[in-house]
Amino acid sequence: MNIALAIMYLYPNAKPMYDFIVQDNGAEPVLREGAEEKGRVRYEIKQPEKDESPIEGVHYRYGIDYNLLVVGEDYDLVERGQYIAVWNLDAPQPTEAELQAAWAAYQEAEANKPPELTETEQLRADNAALLLELVQTQARQDQAEQDQAALLLSLVEGGVL
Repeated sequence: MNIALAIMYLYPNAKPMYDFIVQDNGAEPVLREGAEEKGRVRYEIKQPEKDESPIEGVHYRYGIDYNLLVVGEDYDLVERGQYIAVWNLDAPQPTEAELQAAWAAYQEAEANKPPELTETEQLRADNAALLLELVQTQARQDQAEQDQAALLLSLVEGGVL
């Protein structure tokens, strides 16, 4: 399912990247039990002042160095897929079921949409329409000339001219 297209189907006036943002972070690591201590690394943020004891989050923080861990043994790579990262619309954020229904409706609408013409096909269609219009104009002009000739003939026969 393409979440962005489903949202655009539900809210056609929504502006992507402004009203909503859909992200897919790809494969993300998920630690297995006990692996946190094996890959734990202390990162220094700034040195504490004199006579100050270090405070976690201010002077240092802990993180995981995945270079110290083994994929499949210490952590697994899991695909999360697409998700709505930002929602700025006034309407409530759609549920998974609403998105699935909108995606199905979008696919059906796209399948039933008439095919788009290539530039060449569009020019041919425009040319055919112009030719038809030209033929119709020519026929109207011929009819007007015939009516004018008949009028002149009737005026001549009536002795007006």
